[in-house]
Amino acid sequence: MKQNLRSLVIFIFIFVLSLIIFILSYTFFLKSAYPIKYENIVNDSAKRYNIEPELIYAVIKSESGFDANAKSSAGALGLMQITPDTFDWLQTYTKEEFMGTNELFNPQVNIRYGTLFLSMLRGKYDSEELVLCAYNAGMTAVDRWLRDERISNFGEELKFIPYNETKDYVMKIKTSKRIYKSLYFGV
Repeated sequence: MKQNLRSLVIFIFIFVLSLIIFILSYTFFLKSAYPIKYENIVNDSAKRYNIEPELIYAVIKSESGFDANAKSSAGALGLMQITPDTFDWLQTYTKEEFMGTNELFNPQVNIRYGTLFLSMLRGKYDSEELVLCAYNAGMTAVDRWLRDERISNFGEELKFIPYNETKDYVMKIKTSKRIYKSLYFGV
């Protein structure tokens, strides 16, 4: 009887210890796959433009993989992959001195203007899905989709996202945002 009890206690101890090691390893893996970088810049921009930091991190991870020197085939630059035309347009809304395109490789500038853009999109569209669609496909495409009754419910929400790339992008950002929130910002 004592031997069985002792074996049971040892088994439970090993099981609990294994479970703790698994959870810690899993969290370590997730944190390495979903890092926090440029924390002060992200937090400042999040507060300034009222955007959740986990959304900013999700966009940076998906757009550039945290590569400040990233360049897309479409000409988007930097961490949040802002095109020069969008950057020029965004600068008309700030009271700052006009900056050249190369400033998009500066993390502080890129994150600030990318977050400003998310904030402006949030002011224009009623849902995060539409905001992310516009960030990826452009406002012109989203506005066109909202006018098309085959795609939109009364111009307020989409029945479906017509571009596969944008549909995948929105799902990827939402998943990353949820993971960032659970890892770093509480559920």
